[in-house]
Amino acid sequence: MSLKTIRICDGCGKELTRTSEIYHLVLKTDKFWNGADMDYLEERLDFCIICARKIKETLEKIAKGLREKDR
Repeated sequence: MSLKTIRICDGCGKELTRTSEIYHLVLKTDKFWNGADMDYLEERLDFCIICARKIKETLEKIAKGLREKDR
């Protein structure tokens, strides 16, 4: 038996079949000492274009609010 690996949108759950459809968001923490080496935590998220646009709009609203707050 063979296995098929698919990617799904982390926002809406839609199956992402083509590489050109996938929008990535990679979140990393600052480096820290894990007892043996310097390390960091990383989370990679994949989104469809609709969810990616919603994320972009939300981040733009947050940035606008922060700019207005600094004034």
